[in-house]
Formats: sequence, structure tokens, C-alpha cells
Amino acid sequence: MYEDIVNRKFRQVVVSPEIAISTSFQKGVTSKEGFYTRLRALCIDEAHCMTLWGGTFRPDYGNLGILRGCFPKNVPIVVASATLPDHILDDIRRKLRLSQSVKVISVSNARPNVALSVRAMQHSDESKADLQFLIPKDASKPEDIPVTLVYCNQRTVAEDAADRLRDWAEDCGIAPDCIALYHSKVGQKRKRELEEKLQNGEIRILFCTDAVGMGCDMRNISHTILWGLPPSFCALVQQAGRAARDFSKLGEAILIVPSSVVKNGTTDEEVLACLKEMAELLRPEAENHGSDVEEVLASEDITALPAEVVNEEGIRVQAVGGEEDFEPEEEDTVAAKSRKKKFSKDTNTYEARFLSMFVSTDKCRRHVWDAFFKNDKKLQLIYPTTSSFQTLPNTRCCDNCTPRLFPVEKIAVTKTPGLKRGKKKQIPEKQEKAIRNQLNEWREEELVELVYPGIVSISGATVLGDDVVEKIATCGERIDTYSELRRHVRWAYGHDPVADGPNEYGKLLLTRLSRIYQGFDEALAEEQRQQALATPFQVITPESFYAHYPGGSEEESGGPSNVAASQTIRGNTRGRGTRARGRAN
Repeated sequence: MYEDIVNRKFRQVVVSPEIAISTSFQKGVTSKEGFYTRLRALCIDEAHCMTLWGGTFRPDYGNLGILRGCFPKNVPIVVASATLPDHILDDIRRKLRLSQSVKVISVSNARPNVALSVRAMQHSDESKADLQFLIPKDASKPEDIPVTLVYCNQRTVAEDAADRLRDWAEDCGIAPDCIALYHSKVGQKRKRELEEKLQNGEIRILFCTDAVGMGCDMRNISHTILWGLPPSFCALVQQAGRAARDFSKLGEAILIVPSSVVKNGTTDEEVLACLKEMAELLRPEAENHGSDVEEVLASEDITALPAEVVNEEGIRVQAVGGEEDFEPEEEDTVAAKSRKKKFSKDTNTYEARFLSMFVSTDKCRRHVWDAFFKNDKKLQLIYPTTSSFQTLPNTRCCDNCTPRLFPVEKIAVTKTPGLKRGKKKQIPEKQEKAIRNQLNEWREEELVELVYPGIVSISGATVLGDDVVEKIATCGERIDTYSELRRHVRWAYGHDPVADGPNEYGKLLLTRLSRIYQGFDEALAEEQRQQALATPFQVITPESFYAHYPGGSEEESGGPSNVAASQTIRGNTRGRGTRARGRAN
């Protein structure tokens, strides 16, 4: 394929950041004169990901600046995104080494055809009952359900919610397979299948994490639901903006948060604490997200390594094809690190403040949106000059402007199944430790090779996360069946979403647990046997025997002449014992 690219077989080449900055792509494509002398433009779409994902999530997004060193200075760079507030734009300038005089075209990112609202949870987070409205009361078939994306911050939350919606769908006589899951643990083939089914309307509700819809023009989505505060205000706008991509139609974006947040509002510190906690929960998801990319890279025999960098003036500071890894000297300085830390803190505070304002304001929610992006200073949406949107009849603004147009359904909850809760049973700490150790050993030595054969860059913890191991080890009871496993933990790698049961990896986990428990049983049996052998000899004298006999004494009971007494002395000798018998007359 690299030769085809260099030989101009394609007019456009679309690659991921991981491939774009890989050594293999550099040597096979970007360093070839036949390619870079004919290159017309370098386009970076969804550029806000350079800041939001360029840390631990997808670090190669943050390294895209090295591409400037691959091409002549006259090759234009186009950086595009629907969410580029000033602080993110400044960060992109720094990472791409763009001068301050670079041309910026700013157009309002307002979405007047998407109604905005915030709902307070009426029921517990665990019950997911506040999502029941997604299936209309009069729905009898999948087509009666609006095509909806439900964004969750955690994979396990999405799995729980999808299970609940499927149950409700079945109660309505609707096939549950119109409700699906999409997250980092879903394989590439399944993802493409889900995207196709979503676009043709077979899937009506898709529970997902942040990546769904990124860069995709899915025009049949009418609703987006944000379950819980998103990780940033930009993420809120990105997710809300995936509703009604067809400007000739109306859509709705609903943020659902705990009632205390809506009622009392939140301080910057509270929102920051919430986002920090969310970041900790998302870290395993972030670490696993790259597994799809690594799988693709490995299949193409591509090694993702840094290439070269340019300075602020656009001058290449490392030769094309250079073998040495290079980092700009200033990035290692204390001042540079301090600057990055301050930028991160200021950014989080700014995003948190606007998230809080959006949730708790009693004014128009669009004013918060516009203020964050400074839309009043940008080109406005004017049909047909800067936008294809024309005002539609029945267009709604937000729930604060016209509350009567945003009714909230009353939901009665009779049952709230989910992950097993309540007082946790206790098992010996020694067994907990053994379960952890044996599962960790199994995932590193066997499981990861089964899931990703030959790929040494993926660890066992990527496949079977520490959180999954910990929940299994500390659940307080033995897990013998898949339903018992699902009550305590959700492991995407072991789940078959089509059959709604365990796949081969899920079955292997249950088999491994069975062996671990069998080892416990064998150890207990051996311990009991050793205790029995170690029991000291017990000699029963005639006096003690008669003291417990119903007669109460030797005389009253007629003594040994009327009662047969036996005394057994147990020892370690094989089958030997000394017995004293008395025979009744």
C-alpha cells in the first residue's frame, strides 16, 4: 500500500495519528520525494483531540507536530474542529509550532436545531431507571424508538444500562438486539458492524463511550443522552452535537445528572473533584483504547515511534529518516514542565466552571455554550453563506427558555437489578490473595497470547483489567456460572454481545476460577486430614464413662458386669488399636 500511496494511486490518504508518525510510514511514504513534492495539504481533523486525548489516552495525538518536519514549508496545514476554544487553540499552536500570525477562520459552532436540556435523576444511579423514557410508552417495535446515542463515562456503566434497557424492551415485546454496546473492548469487526447497523436503523439505542461518532457523519441520530457529567465542556458539546447532523431535521441532547447537582449547583472544586475521580475511572479505559490501534499497527507491521520535530518558525530540527529519537530541549526544562502543569490546571478549572454553569443555570443554556466558545466574536450562521441551516418550525431552544416543551416522564420502579450489592461476604484474606495472584499469572502467561497472539506490546492487564481481578477476588463468594460473574463484574473481553453470554475467553475465565476453587478445596481437605492425625490420644477411664452414663454411677447402672464398655486408643500405627472389652452376663 505504501508504494501505491507514493505512486499517487490515491488522491486522499486518511491515516490515524499512530500510523502517521510511525517510523514505518515515515520511511515508506513521507520521506519519499515522489510523495512530499506532490503533497497539496496536510489536514488534521478533530484537532481538539491533540489537547484532550494527547496525554495518556492517545499520546500520539499530542505528537503530530513532528509531521511538519516531514514536508516542505510551502505545504499548507489545515487544522479543523468544531470545538476550539482559545485555550485549546493556543495548545495546538504550541504543539504544531505554529506562529501567532497563522490565519484563523472562526465560525460559530451553535447548533440551533438541537434542543438542550438537563435532567435531575429521579431514581438511583444504580437502577438506571431514569433512562426508561428512551423506550416510548406506546412503542411496540424497534422503529418506534428514536435513534439514540447514550454516552457513559465508564464501560461497566454502559453495560449495566444496556442490560436494563434490553429488559424493558422485552417487557414491551421489542427485540432487545436493537439495543447495543460500543466501547474500546469491542473488536474492530464488531465496531464496523455496529456502525453500519446504526446508520441503517437496525440499532435504535447505542450505549457508548466518547469515541463513537468522532469524525463520522451519522445523519439519522435524533437524540444524544449524556449519563453523568462528561469529562470536559468540549466533550459535552461534541456529544450533544452528534444529534441531528442533518440540518433539515430537529434533534435533542439531554444531560442527566444527580438531583443534588441540579438543585444546589456545584463549586469549581466540587466539579474538579468529580472530574478527577472520573479521570481515575477512565484511566483503564484510556489504556485499553489503544489496543485497537496497536492491533492494526501490528497487522500492517508498523512500529509507532517518534520521527522529527520543527521549531516555531517551521524549520526542521531533525533530518528526515533520522535514527535518533529527538525531544526539543526546552521541553525538558523546569519552566516548560511548570508551564504544562499550569496549563492543565487552568484548563481543568475553566472547563469545570462552565460545566457547572451549564448544569445549574436558570437562564438560557445556549448562553453558556456561546460564552465558552466566544461565539459572539465569530462568523455567525447565516443561510446560505456560512451555514446550510434554516430555521425550522417547532424548533426548541432549551428547558429553561420553554419548560413546557420539555416534559419529564414519571417513572415507577418496581425492581432494580444490576451488579450484586449489599453487605459483602468475607472470605479468608489468604484466598483473596491467591485469586489475585493466580489470575494475574494466567492473564500474563496464557490469556493475552490467546487474545493478541504474537503482540508483545500488549500486557495481560489490558485484556483482564486489575479492576476486574479485584472484584472477582473480593466479591465474597465463589463464581461458578456466567450469571454469577455478571452480577459482580462486567468483563467485555469475555462477553459475546450477540449471544448475550460468555465467549471463549469468558468460558476460559470460569474454567480458571473453577481450578482455583478446586485447589482451595483440596488444600482444606488436606488440612483437615492433618488435623485429624494430629489429634492427641484420648483415654476414657471407667469412672469418666460411668459419670456420663444415664445411671450416673457404677453401682446404679450395675457396673461393668451389666454394660459393655470399650476403650479405643488411637495412634499413628496402621490399623492397630488396643481394645478392652467387657461382656454382659
